Amino acid sequence: MDDYKKRFIDFLLEKEALKIRGDYTLKSKRISPWFVNIGDFNDAMSSNVLGIFYGEALTSSGEQFDILYGIPEKGIGLVVATAIALSSQRPNLSWFFTRKTPKEYGEATNLSKDERIKALVVGRVPKEGQIIAQLDDVFTAGDTKYQARETLLSIGNFKLPLLAIAVDRQEVGTDGKSAIEEYELRTGTKVISIVNASDIYHILKNQKSFPEELERMAKYLRVYGTEQVRKTVGKLEQKIIERYKSVIPACDVSSLEQFESLVRQTADIEGIGAYKLGFELALGYGLPKVVETAKKYTDKPLIYDHQKAGTDIPDTGKNFAKVVKNAGIDAVILFPQSGPETERAWIYHALDQGLKVIVGGEMTHPAYKRSEGGFISDDMLNEMYLIAARAGINNFDVPGNKIDRISHYKSIIEAEGVSPVFYAPGFIVQGGIISDAAKVIERFHGIVGRGIYESENMREAALEHTSQL
Repeated sequence: MDDYKKRFIDFLLEKEALKIRGDYTLKSKRISPWFVNIGDFNDAMSSNVLGIFYGEALTSSGEQFDILYGIPEKGIGLVVATAIALSSQRPNLSWFFTRKTPKEYGEATNLSKDERIKALVVGRVPKEGQIIAQLDDVFTAGDTKYQARETLLSIGNFKLPLLAIAVDRQEVGTDGKSAIEEYELRTGTKVISIVNASDIYHILKNQKSFPEELERMAKYLRVYGTEQVRKTVGKLEQKIIERYKSVIPACDVSSLEQFESLVRQTADIEGIGAYKLGFELALGYGLPKVVETAKKYTDKPLIYDHQKAGTDIPDTGKNFAKVVKNAGIDAVILFPQSGPETERAWIYHALDQGLKVIVGGEMTHPAYKRSEGGFISDDMLNEMYLIAARAGINNFDVPGNKIDRISHYKSIIEAEGVSPVFYAPGFIVQGGIISDAAKVIERFHGIVGRGIYESENMREAALEHTSQL
């Protein structure tokens, strides 16, 4: 890492502009555990230092430029400070910015080019063919960057090889693509930053002063980060059940007494890996009470299936995760049918609370996906699993009564470099056979509901199902 990057991160920490304690709502509406507020640099000294760092980033880029342009509004102060910082090397380096105008440029539309430049430009008017380096504070979706480019090209024929920002958060957008990479591809302009999320992560890791904050940042970057920063923070490998194969009783019962009897009769069976709790018990008796009842007989993992969590707006994932964690649950099952932002948000907040996460997509019943007469696009089912895999999730819910689909999801998840652990319902009543599914998957946990809790002897039923593993 270049020395100026290290000094800049130290400067951010010193000025408390790098915020790593708490939750911060971004312009994208994501709730992040880390944030850099360049707006904190609003005095002479800090503005001067910030300009120096921008100057070092521009110089280190190796790109040539003739003039600096500050993208309104934040770039206006930056461009002046940076030009001053570079004055010892380039005393004649000039700068300018443009007045913020409507996209159609209002009255300027009918002006001649010279008049339009006069109406728009503050500072040194750029000359035809000059190489312009653009400056701004951050890069989110890139809307203001595209608008600035349109403005510049409306007043002259310029070369725009470079855009400098302070911090690259290295995040993907809703579509899973990096907004910066997309901008570079569409415009041919290279985006450089003084530092990026990987740089900040490395420095914090080496300082060893912020272990909890670093772990939260890592979880966030695994879910929302680009492929590059995900490699920096490393993979997430969550193990919910120690055994490679087991049976999980689905405790979708409405009576707390029946649930207690089920756990009491099966807790000592070696092949029982965990217990899946449903909304009937949670709503009827309160999740903390249900967990307390189970803990009287077992310390095996308790998995909460909200049928189906992850279908609400992104923000609600935070409260869901807190409530479930406080109740004593170990893992949650998410079926993120409300889109990629909901999926990422619910995964992140669950991880942030210390929960283990299982993500599902395809369900066991007929007429679910579009190719079978349902609502859900087959391609989008793939995306549900792929987004989770890219976020580091390795536990997945698949339909146990559809062996071909289990093989399909195994293939696409492994292509992402993830070794999946599958949790599968759909047996007995819905036609699936545990032994058949167990042959397809190395790490497999069959979820059995009515085949156990509706049996006259729940213990014997559980022993019979575990024998098929």
